Amino acid sequence: MYKFKLPKRKKPLWSAFKTLVKPFYKVDEIINLAGDIPDKFIAVSNHSAKSGPVALDMYFPKPTAKWGAHEMLEGYGERFKYLRDVFYIKKQGMGKFGATLKSAVEAFFSPFPYGGMNFIPSYPDARLKRTLDCSMQLLDANIGVLVFPEDSNEGYKEEPTSFFGGFVMLAEIYFKKTGEDVPIIPTYYHKKKKKIIIGEPQYVQKIKSAGIKTRDQIAEYFRKLVNGLFQKYVKNT
Repeated sequence: MYKFKLPKRKKPLWSAFKTLVKPFYKVDEIINLAGDIPDKFIAVSNHSAKSGPVALDMYFPKPTAKWGAHEMLEGYGERFKYLRDVFYIKKQGMGKFGATLKSAVEAFFSPFPYGGMNFIPSYPDARLKRTLDCSMQLLDANIGVLVFPEDSNEGYKEEPTSFFGGFVMLAEIYFKKTGEDVPIIPTYYHKKKKKIIIGEPQYVQKIKSAGIKTRDQIAEYFRKLVNGLFQKYVKNT
């Protein structure tokens, strides 16, 4: 079973690797509407297939730990099956032969980038409590948590059509525990336009006081904010 440890601040091997691959994830423009981002925050972003997590790890102004599919943090067999059956065949529409070849190789090397980018496993069931517990420890240590909440069961879309509400639950539980209404920062990354837009921080308790009450409603509120960043700063540029 995955054992959580707070990420190390310095990772020389990962830093060297990022330097080598950075030209493949070049970002020409970062629009930061958030200003001075605090150390303790939750960010929510579109996934942009494989590119989003890597680009945001490289260019987001503050270090983050990220939620990722729990299968990718388990054994080789689980990683291989997830990559082949879910990521490449289901989400990317790839044929089984090509997906099998790519997954066999990537499943072998994937622990290195997943560890380098400080991924923690997210679960679609009651085990989500593990994800929340890890995330609470990260926030307590003033490490930002980056979540990719879009429903990608039908593939990754330029404008996500649905957000899962796990990140809202995290903010609610953290507020209940500490009394802190942690800022949630909507973010959008576009690979072709080579842009990252960081939106203004939002606060779940303030959103609730404005009449948006349920977890699903709040998740939808953030989905519209993320898509709004795309529409305003990316779509027609």
